[in-house]
Amino acid sequence: MQDELIIRHLTGGTSAEEEKQLLTWLAQLPENERYYDELKKVFVLSSNHLTKTKQKIDVNVNQEWEKFLSTIEKKEAPVRTLVRENQARSWLRIAATLLLVAVSGFVINYFVFRNTDVKFQTADNTQSVTLPDGSTIILNKDSELSYASSFGETNRTVNLKGEAFFEIERDTKKPFIISISNAEIEVLGTSFNVQGYDNRKEIEVTVQTGLVKFSVPEENKEVKLEAGQKGIYSKAAKDLKSAANPDINFLAWNTRKLVFTENDLRSVIETLNRTYQVNITLPTNIPASCVVTVTFDHQSLESVLNVLKTTLNLEYRITGNQVEILSAGC
Repeated sequence: MQDELIIRHLTGGTSAEEEKQLLTWLAQLPENERYYDELKKVFVLSSNHLTKTKQKIDVNVNQEWEKFLSTIEKKEAPVRTLVRENQARSWLRIAATLLLVAVSGFVINYFVFRNTDVKFQTADNTQSVTLPDGSTIILNKDSELSYASSFGETNRTVNLKGEAFFEIERDTKKPFIISISNAEIEVLGTSFNVQGYDNRKEIEVTVQTGLVKFSVPEENKEVKLEAGQKGIYSKAAKDLKSAANPDINFLAWNTRKLVFTENDLRSVIETLNRTYQVNITLPTNIPASCVVTVTFDHQSLESVLNVLKTTLNLEYRITGNQVEILSAGC
């Protein structure tokens, strides 16, 4: 009974009342204090052993136990009394208990906590994330990236909500897999953009370099995309297709560089909405003759609107993140 109390004390599991009981017992006899000191040494040895071996999952328990026993035997005197024999057995029994507690804690930590998710989330900001394999991900606003803490050990799988640009380190043995909604993107090493906000009707994958497999396992559909192509999955129609990517500004949300060459105003506004995540509306009577040829590089939305106001004689009204274009003089 006293052994169990000492074990709870050493592992921090005693109540205030039990602590008083232990102190009273220690004060009764000098042998009690020596006995406690010996058990404490065993506990420290067990803890140190765990610290040194916690990174190894293939611990040979029998081998380690025999090593521990030989260490104890070397410290014992050649002639032992019956009392010392009984104490030795008691110490070994408690050492086994302590080692079991320590190893159990390690196993729980290894198999449970190692599988907890690492998560990154953005609000009104973008964020750069470097993964353990060296891959780089740029998260757009209102996006979330998560992966298991064991990432890279047996696979390279991440979960995405929102939009992100990926630059993946090549590893032929472990393809990089992105899970988004009910779709998957699989690559070996390449750079591409994934857009899949929950409030959008489509998931888009646009490839900048390399080769990407875009699939929807539930629908048994997949497309392979090369540089300059994009894959589009319609959530409602459950349709997956590939096409050439004519939009040179698909990464403007990240690069903050916009290039327009005789683009009609309506398509320019769509690009600005996507890049700055605002809601710019146009009146229906804007003529098709309103075209834009201009380059913006890391300019604020206000600066962009001022340029359009000057060149196209626009009139607009801003309310929060709502921009209403009232008229255009083109």
